[in-house]
Amino acid sequence: MASTKNTVPTWKQYNRPWYQKFGLAILEYIKNVGIMIWCCIKAIPFKIRDFVFAIGRCFQGLWFRFKNGDWRTRMSYLIMGFGNFSRGPKQFLTGFLQLAVEVLFILFMVFIGAHNLSMLPSLGITPILPGPGGIGMVEHDNSLKILIFSVLTFIFMIFFLYMWIKNTKIAYNTQKHVEAGKAISGPKQQINFALNDGYHVTILTLPIVGILIVTVLPLICNILVAFTNFDAFNDEVHLFKWVGFDSFASVFGKTYGTEIWGVLGWTLIWAFFATFTNFFFGMFLAMIINKKSIKLKAFWRTCFVIVIAVPDFVSLLMMSQFFAWKSDPAQTGAFNLIIQQWFGINQNVDWFGSATYKPTMARIMVIVINMWRGMPFTMLSTYGILMNIPEELYESSRIDGAGPVRRFISITFPYIMFVMGPQLITTFTGNINNFNVIFFLTGGGPFMGKSANSPGSTDLLVTWLYRLTVNNSSAEYNHGAVIGIFTFIISSFFALIVFNSSKSVKQEDSFQ
Repeated sequence: MASTKNTVPTWKQYNRPWYQKFGLAILEYIKNVGIMIWCCIKAIPFKIRDFVFAIGRCFQGLWFRFKNGDWRTRMSYLIMGFGNFSRGPKQFLTGFLQLAVEVLFILFMVFIGAHNLSMLPSLGITPILPGPGGIGMVEHDNSLKILIFSVLTFIFMIFFLYMWIKNTKIAYNTQKHVEAGKAISGPKQQINFALNDGYHVTILTLPIVGILIVTVLPLICNILVAFTNFDAFNDEVHLFKWVGFDSFASVFGKTYGTEIWGVLGWTLIWAFFATFTNFFFGMFLAMIINKKSIKLKAFWRTCFVIVIAVPDFVSLLMMSQFFAWKSDPAQTGAFNLIIQQWFGINQNVDWFGSATYKPTMARIMVIVINMWRGMPFTMLSTYGILMNIPEELYESSRIDGAGPVRRFISITFPYIMFVMGPQLITTFTGNINNFNVIFFLTGGGPFMGKSANSPGSTDLLVTWLYRLTVNNSSAEYNHGAVIGIFTFIISSFFALIVFNSSKSVKQEDSFQ
């Protein structure tokens, strides 16, 4: 008799206490995430193989079309669009657009691209210097400009290569239509195709171009800056050089090696508490308001939603002033004044630890204030979910003798988690990069660092990166780029791997 593999997780196989089940469930989840990461690593060689094979098939197709094409098709390998506009007026528009792409690319390469690519290995050699007699400035190189335009040139080269290959396919297909005696589509038919069958391409072209320019280009430049010595001094002369992995060694070694891991630890702690305090308190708040015995539900929801109506930076700046600690009584925050008047305490409380250096107090305060600011969002989401849970489930559980706690564990919480699981993971990732709360409340402080660019006690990776790059007198753009890459890797892990391992993604078709 063939044996069947037991697919029940270890933490569900035995009648264990709830805390043991919880711990084993976490270990099971960590193991599954590790397996997923290992599977991704193992798949890399196969992806590389598929990529190489795809390139081979592309060259094979180019040779096939050149060998079997007529002279018009072969001329399109040199003059884009020739295989179309040379076959009559109906294909003139298609051929002209392809030729325009080639002409614009050649002009770009002649006047911008070729020069910047030639300067990319050195990133420029002529610094900014005063002109003759100290008047004006002589012509100089700009390393950042060279880097940006070089990356832009590579993007244009990839786009042109794609359009060139596409041009040969269009020319060969047009040739086959002519040889088969089929009618060639004209401008009207081509526009009709673009607005119907090819509508997805038409509508997505502009957003994809925007993503390439606004997202991909800065991201690639940020990665490349991490391999240079770009800082405030080099910014003054507009020149910097390639230094390999020296910036990484500096951030994770001699310069900030003892500090970055502390910032990473606090960033993850902050993201955990900022996410789950908002989630659980917002969920319980929605459950309380949703109870049948509660009157004036709309009034209570409105009271909490008012927080959302005020812009983040306004409410956060208000709270920073409300809890301000000043030696001058005239500048003391309102909360300290209330404590003095109501409880007779003469000494101000340094809530954010700015003067007395109390990092624990500051960290607790930013978590609590973030909870006050973020609970209404979770409350509204959860309230909508609670209203859609079938009442029959609760009636059946009452008949079976389930109490309020059991109904919450077996019905309410799984239902909420299935719907809000992706949002919870996204919120955690967003809190890793939550700039506003830290910047407007504490500015990253309290500070007790070795230098002006050392991280503060409440600095997240993203706020530390900001201070490293906006301080004009001692900016460290290369180190900021390294921290940006590090933050991107951590955020990507939670946004992709953890998200794809959640039940909401794996079992989305089974949700009722």
